[in-house]
This record gives sequence, C-alpha cells and structure tokens, in this order.
Amino acid sequence: MLLLTPLAASAATVAELQAQAQTLLMQLTALQAQYSGNAGAATAGACPNLTRSLSRGISGNDVLRLQTFLARDPSIYPEAVLSGYFGPLTERAVQRWQVKFGVISSGPGYGIAGPRTAAAIALQCAGGYGAALPQATVGGFISVSPIQGAAPLTVNVTATVNTPNSCSAAVYTLDFGDGTAPQQIPIAAGMCATYNQTYPHVYRYGGTYKVTLSAGGHSESATVVVTGAPPPVFTSNIPTESFNASPTSGTVPLTVTFSGVVNSNDAGFCIGGCASTLDFGDGTGSNVNLPATTGGWLNYSVTHTYTQSGGYRATLYQGGAGVAQPTVGTVTIVANPAPPPPQISAYTYSPPELLPPTDDSYTFGVRFDLPASCTGYTLSWGDSSSMVVQSDGGSSCTAQAPLVKTLNHTYAATGNYTIVLKRGASLSRSDNLGVNIQ
Repeated sequence: MLLLTPLAASAATVAELQAQAQTLLMQLTALQAQYSGNAGAATAGACPNLTRSLSRGISGNDVLRLQTFLARDPSIYPEAVLSGYFGPLTERAVQRWQVKFGVISSGPGYGIAGPRTAAAIALQCAGGYGAALPQATVGGFISVSPIQGAAPLTVNVTATVNTPNSCSAAVYTLDFGDGTAPQQIPIAAGMCATYNQTYPHVYRYGGTYKVTLSAGGHSESATVVVTGAPPPVFTSNIPTESFNASPTSGTVPLTVTFSGVVNSNDAGFCIGGCASTLDFGDGTGSNVNLPATTGGWLNYSVTHTYTQSGGYRATLYQGGAGVAQPTVGTVTIVANPAPPPPQISAYTYSPPELLPPTDDSYTFGVRFDLPASCTGYTLSWGDSSSMVVQSDGGSSCTAQAPLVKTLNHTYAATGNYTIVLKRGASLSRSDNLGVNIQ
C-alpha cells in the first residue's frame, strides 16, 4: 500500500495491488470507527470519510466533502469551488495534495482520490486538518547501503518502523539530508506490526550527508559520504532567467522563436551541464541547455513551427517538466487558420491580337490574355506544325494573377491559314484568326 511503500515500487502485480487496496480500505474503516464520536465538530467537518474512489466526472456528497476538505488549504485548492462535481479543478487540487503529502506525484492514481489517498487523508485529518497526528509509542531504525561512493551515488535506505508493534496511528519522516523533500511513512491505526521498506535515493553532488528517521521524540541516523563536485552555490551577480516568444500569434504554419537567458541558479542545473525542458504546448518539446559551471549563464534561441490552428501554452520549466516543477515563464501562442486562397470570379477573355511581321519574313505573332499563368490553352497555327498545348493547372491557378502571353510562328510558304486559339480549364473559349501570306 502506498502509505507504507514508496512510489518507486511500481512492479507489484495486479493481485498484490488489489490486496493492498483492500487492506487500506479495512484500515480506513477502522480509523473512521476509532475517531467517530470522539472528534469535535471541526474535525468531523474536516474529514471527508471517503468510501469509494473519486475521479473526474463523478459527483455526489462525498465529492463535496472532499472539496470542502481540500479548500481549507488555499495552496491546495485556491479556487475553492464546492460544487459536488469532480472536475478538472478538483483533480488538480487532489494532485497538489498528493504531492504535498508524499502520496504520489505521477502515473496511475495521480489526481484520483482512491484508497491510498483516502487513507492518507484520514491519517492527516484524524486530529483536525493541520493538527499533528496522535503519537503512540514509536520506534524504528534504518540501514543504508552503500554508505560511500562517487557522485551520482544511488543508495538504498531501508526503514524499519513501528518496532513497538503499536496499534495507533503514527507518521515517520525519512530525511535524506541533502535538502530534497523528506519521505513520509504513515502507519495506519490498527497496523499493530513492524513494517520495513527500502527507499532508493540519488545523491548528485559530493559531500557528507546525514540520513535521519524520526517520529515524535525518536530518531535514528546514518552518515553517507559522497565524493565528487560539491553542490552548486547560487550566486546573485548573474542575469535573471527569462523566457520570450516572437511572434505570439499568426496564421499556420506559424514559426515562433523562443529566446532568453538561463543561468546556474536554475533548479535543473548540475555541474557539467544539464538541460531544462521547453514544452511547446502542442504535445512536443525541446531542451534548453544550461551552463556547465557555477555562476554561469547562457543565451538560448529555439524555433518551433505550429502546424495546427489553436491556442497553445508554451512553458520553459526549470529542469524536467512537471506539475510541481518551477518554471522560468509561460506564454500563450495563438495559431489562426490560414485564409482560403483568393477565388477568381468569372473571367472575361479578350479577343486575341495578330501581330504582323516586322520585316519581310513570314513570322507572325499572337498576343492573348489568360486569367492565370497556369490556365490551360491550345494554339494551332493552321499549317502542318505542331499545336502549342498547355495543360490547365487546376485549383492552384486561383492563387495566381492574370497575364498576357505572346507566341510567335514562322510559316514556311505563302497561303491562307487559320489560327485557332482555345483557352480555359475546359478550353471553352475559342477564337480564330486568319492569316493570308502572298
């Protein structure tokens, strides 16, 4: 069960997960029974007492109770909409609560008030929202392996808790000593047994770290020594990170350039060079490289083309993308549909013009107009020479301007000839010109 197992333990079988969920529901029922009739009015109003999984699209009094519980913390549910309907606002509030109290931060169950979250809520609000859980006799110890090595160093911390086999609820805190979020280990009422679980953790920088397991007045610790470059020291004499986009609107395909500054104070920075994530908002993204040294900064420029019309929210995260990850900035991009190509109305053809020779030769010219350069036409000179043919360009012609075309032909002998010119997509316009060569 998640309250007793870290998020990384995702390889459980379906049968194991079902058994864990059933155990959690039983513990939740016991906890509710334990506190029913004992808690004050404020506590009763704070605890939603969930008996089914709640997710987007569900409505009912239990959803209303959950919303009321979440709304007590503005950082969790700032909108505080008490509708009794589980919509996107409630889902995001549940996600914030799950992240804040170490229940889950991604994957299946994230944003769903299921058995795991219900049990965690019951433990949290058993003494009233925000109140400390009642602490029974607590006890526990940890073992760490390895205890030294080069960065990045992955260690496995095995926490053994509730060694007195207490049946009361308690919360243990596992602090890895490197400034990262501590791991909460809640023990539900009625557990009545020792529990142990292994939590992997990565130390990214060199240093000496104290791993501490604590609950109430009890604590146990171990030391981990990591060799390598120390954690970066944030400096103030560097440019502030920025995030800009240009243009922010236009017709598709719309090419946008994202630019600005990133520095070593970025939450995703690591010595040697890492990258932050630029989410374009259309399901794609890119990396923005961070400086490789402490106190450094980089100018970046990334282009992206939006091919589908719509509104997009582009975000530059500090480090990897995530709901709990800090951001450098966000910007809204509006990609409008491309306007339809101009339509040419019914075109009126002018009669062709015969151009006589400029000397004593038998060379004649024909000048004629077309509604577009790719409009189809045929021209027969009336002698044994080949016909001049241009196939019609179809719909592509609607985007082109009219033009005047001139063709020349030299006759081989005297005589009377009839020039036949046909124009248009279906060659529906036909004109004849007579040539008499003496």
